[in-house]
Amino acid sequence: MRKTAVIAGISAVVLLSAGIAALMLWPEPTHEPEPPPEAPVRDIGDMVRESREDIARVIFKPAAGDEYILHYDHEEDELTLETTHTIFEGEQATMQSIFSRTILLTSLTRITEEADNAQLTGFGLNNPTMVIRVERLDGTYYEFMVGDMQAAGQGRYTRMVGSNEVFLLTSVQGAILTLDAEDVYDISYLPYEEFHDIEIFMQVIEHVTMEREDDTIEFRKRTEEDWESAPFGASAFQILQPFTAEANDTMIQNVLIEDIITIMPDTIEAIRPTNLSQYGLDNPVRLTVTAWDWTGTLLIGSRDIERDGRFVMIEGHDAVLLDTAGKYSFLNTSPVQLRSSIIWLYNINEMASVEFLLDGEIRLLEFEHIDETTLRGWLDGTEISETNARRLYMAALMIMQTGITTDPIPANASPMYAITMNLSDGKSDKLELYQLNDSQFLITHNGVNIELFTTRMSLQQNILSRFEIIDAGGDIPIT
Repeated sequence: MRKTAVIAGISAVVLLSAGIAALMLWPEPTHEPEPPPEAPVRDIGDMVRESREDIARVIFKPAAGDEYILHYDHEEDELTLETTHTIFEGEQATMQSIFSRTILLTSLTRITEEADNAQLTGFGLNNPTMVIRVERLDGTYYEFMVGDMQAAGQGRYTRMVGSNEVFLLTSVQGAILTLDAEDVYDISYLPYEEFHDIEIFMQVIEHVTMEREDDTIEFRKRTEEDWESAPFGASAFQILQPFTAEANDTMIQNVLIEDIITIMPDTIEAIRPTNLSQYGLDNPVRLTVTAWDWTGTLLIGSRDIERDGRFVMIEGHDAVLLDTAGKYSFLNTSPVQLRSSIIWLYNINEMASVEFLLDGEIRLLEFEHIDETTLRGWLDGTEISETNARRLYMAALMIMQTGITTDPIPANASPMYAITMNLSDGKSDKLELYQLNDSQFLITHNGVNIELFTTRMSLQQNILSRFEIIDAGGDIPIT
């Protein structure tokens, strides 16, 4: 009996020792957070079903990022964006989508009706990604929060503040409701979608100015009123700077406008930047465009080679943007590339006289305007027919540039040919032609080398031969 008891006692000691050893060898708890509980899906329900007519504003409070507010204007049926640093207005389409989805969260998957604290923590609802407050016109409000992404990545958990009923937002709903203020900004340069259609933009564009360090290119589109008095051969666009000239409409479209409509900044690089030089924006190219009733200026900086984009700022908004979609080859455009082959073009009704310098001889064509359609003309003081006066004047207009040259004005040279337009308002405009070689003449405009040349043949055909016909008592033919 005693032997049995002793054996039993020994066995108990052995078992106790084994138990202690086992406990000592058992791994320490990791204390890692539990994954979100896979609570059983219950049914479909509505968390929010509000009429937009009852809502005054919606306030979004992201855990990371700035609070922003969508104010609803009931009369205009428009939304406005308010942030702690309103750099840009909100994009209307984005704001409308966020607003509508926020006040109408219907047919959601109900995860649980009574989540306990551990479940709320697992769903990310004790430390939410976003808290949203919806305020009604009558002063009442409600708040709900958006939590973590579901383990399967199909949506985000959400619940009303004060309720332990948990729903699952779809991926689309969750994405819309977790945007930050920058995602809501409208950072486009050209404000209307239609402006990115070349056919529409060509119809509505009115004025473009590109101010560079060394020069300014400015051109405008002729209005309907302009066309009523425009001379034959006028172009749709007129260059105003760095010289006054008819534009080459095809070049204006292909070289400038087709690039401008691609400008679409897509990233905010820095808000209220303190050092613009690192973006090349301390001395930017300024591009100002007017179309319809809108005028906007884009400040263009340096390229970001790694991201194949260009740093820009929209004037009036203190933020540096990155544009990876726009084409900026127009920055290197030479003004002379945009000129029409017609060097100048004036309506004869604006003219008082035209002075011709031809191989050292000066000839003077003068006008008296009887009315808008009738005039008298004198050549060197002798009256000539109205037909000859008009056709001789057209010869002055038909000096065509046939190419671009970088040659300087020949040293100590005098112009072989010159034409001076004397306008009725007292202003003058002058072209001078210096001989470069047997067939080419460098053209200057009011004493400035405009990097163009023309050929002697065009001068002979359009001017010299016409004087010979008048001097012989004949009539200048139409061609």
